[in-house]
Amino acid sequence: MPKNNNLTELYLIRHAETVTNTNPHIIAGRTSGAPLTDRGLGQAVRLGANLRQQGLLPDAAYASPARRTRDTGYYSLSAMGIDIEPEIADEIQEQSHGLSEGLPRIGVYTPDVLRQIDRQGKNFRLEGGESMNEVGERMEDWVYDTFEDKQPGRYFIYTHAGSIKYLASHIEDWSRIKTFETEVGNATLNLFLLKDGDLSLEYLNRDAATI
Repeated sequence: MPKNNNLTELYLIRHAETVTNTNPHIIAGRTSGAPLTDRGLGQAVRLGANLRQQGLLPDAAYASPARRTRDTGYYSLSAMGIDIEPEIADEIQEQSHGLSEGLPRIGVYTPDVLRQIDRQGKNFRLEGGESMNEVGERMEDWVYDTFEDKQPGRYFIYTHAGSIKYLASHIEDWSRIKTFETEVGNATLNLFLLKDGDLSLEYLNRDAATI
C-alpha cells in the first residue's frame, strides 16, 4: 500500500515463533523471557527481506518489552537494511493470564471455568489476568495516545497475537467466538489505519511475501 499523507498506517506485527509456541498445552501469556526458536529467527529475517523487496519500510518502530518482540524487530529491521531502534511500549504487551501463566491449560480451563467464559464472554479474565476487552481497550488507548497527534506515516509495531486480535475485536465489535477463532500467525502483518481520529482495520494475518 503506498503512503497517503492523510493517514497513518499501523502495521502490527506478531513476533516470530518462540519456544512457548511449540508448547501450546502450556498457558504462556506474557512470559517475557521466551526466546525465538531457530525457525522463528528465520521467519524474522524473511519478514524483513520480503518487506525490503517490496519497499514497505517504516518511519519508526515500536515493540513490547518481551524478548520475542524485540528480537523479531531486531532481525527483521536488520534484514530491511535500515537503522531503526524500536521504542519499547509496555502498553502493547500480550494479554496477562495472571496466576495461570506457566500452567497446563487442561488444569486451568475446567468445566466450571468454561461455563464462566460462556457467561462473561469477552469480559472473562483468569485470576490476576486481563479480559479480551481490557486488552483491546488498552491497545486502542495506546494507539490514540501515541499517534493521534503524530505526523502521519508508516509505523511498525512488534507485538503479540492477543494484543492484535483483541484490538481488532474491540473496534469491530466481534463476538467472543469470532475473536477466539481468529488466527494471527507468527511474523504476520496486520494493518490498522488511523485517519481523522478514526481507527479501522484493513486486514489481518497477511504474509509479507503476499501483500
